[in-house]
Amino acid sequence: MTIRPAIPAVLLVALALVSLAAVPGQAAPPAVKGAGAMEAPPTLRASAVLPATMLTAPNCRVDETVRNDGYLNTYTLHTPQGDLKVLSTALLGIRLQECAAIVAMDKVAPAGQFGDAVKEKGKNTVKGAVSLVTSPLKTVGGALSGVGKMFQRAEESLVESKASKYEDNPAAAALGYSRSKREIAKRFGVDPYSTNPFLKERLDRLAGADFAGSLLATGASAAVPGAVGVGVSVAGTSKWLTDMDVAMPPADLRRMNREKLLAMGVPADLAEAFIDNTELSPVHQSILVSALAAMSRTANREAFIAFCLSTDSEDLALFRERMALMFSSYDTRKEHIVRFERVGRFVAGRAQSGNLIFCFPLDMLAWTQSTASLAQKLHESLPGRNAAKAEFWISGGVTPLAAKSLAALGITPHPDAAAFLLGVAR
Repeated sequence: MTIRPAIPAVLLVALALVSLAAVPGQAAPPAVKGAGAMEAPPTLRASAVLPATMLTAPNCRVDETVRNDGYLNTYTLHTPQGDLKVLSTALLGIRLQECAAIVAMDKVAPAGQFGDAVKEKGKNTVKGAVSLVTSPLKTVGGALSGVGKMFQRAEESLVESKASKYEDNPAAAALGYSRSKREIAKRFGVDPYSTNPFLKERLDRLAGADFAGSLLATGASAAVPGAVGVGVSVAGTSKWLTDMDVAMPPADLRRMNREKLLAMGVPADLAEAFIDNTELSPVHQSILVSALAAMSRTANREAFIAFCLSTDSEDLALFRERMALMFSSYDTRKEHIVRFERVGRFVAGRAQSGNLIFCFPLDMLAWTQSTASLAQKLHESLPGRNAAKAEFWISGGVTPLAAKSLAALGITPHPDAAAFLLGVAR
């Protein structure tokens, strides 16, 4: 079985790139001036673009042929359950982590043996299947009582924020089924809202067998074999996921995110529209908001939130999440971002130097027609934006032709920025 992305988010990225530097009321030029030679998006080899740790994971391997469309790579991940089409290196890292978790889940409770697992609800059941005890669980506590939390969650329900499409239905949540899934996901180090169909099947089966009770009884975390943490590391979200309790009810996460948005000056109606975007899972939403909240001295963060309103697929959600992380890290590690500014359909950071900073979580930027058009329009618009220079910070690579052509237009490319801005490989 082959699973393909429901929406080709990269087409939306390309459209946004074309209009990135468009000035309102100004017609687009019929052709790119001085664009010179163009190039077709390259076909790449996985072994050439990925670190060795990302070529395989327990029970899965990455196909050697990698397709690039000028922006993102599309990988084929071979698993015993079937092939997965994976759009972007960031998502590939997450899928590899999930492969390792699936192996651990199947060892804990193989299909067809849930009866035995449910009968033996004690510590020995889990510890006998695999060595699960790796570290004591951290108790998540706070001053608020259980009753207080109940009223907070009821208030969140009365606000009627829309649940993301990745969450279970209200009946499943009421029965405790959703809580079990979140607890299991937390212990296996995966996102409970993942769209990986093979992982979702395991989470559903384990929760349906009430296996979370067994995990909770052990007082232990799950030991995931193989490339532990590779997914969140490559996605650049390890710190934020570590700080976040993914087992927390989504209503609580939405409430916390709303409070953070309002505290940073985002208008209430804009904050509500962002919270109500059903394409943003509670995890994507929380990581993005936390990254912006960390930029406490940056003005106009609402511009970034407005930019995110058009998110209509998981791929774009991950793209914008990583973009927020890159900006947050740039502000901390490189130069202060004074404010965000909308530039066409994208958002840029105005650095203290006055330069316009663009953070693009792309795998490989090629010099295609749309990229050339973007660069030319941006070059022509810089004087009107009071910017002497524009910089493209790109998490992945830039082809030699793209790097040369951008530089000729006064745009400085910074390829392979994931190592500096995210502290990880591409």
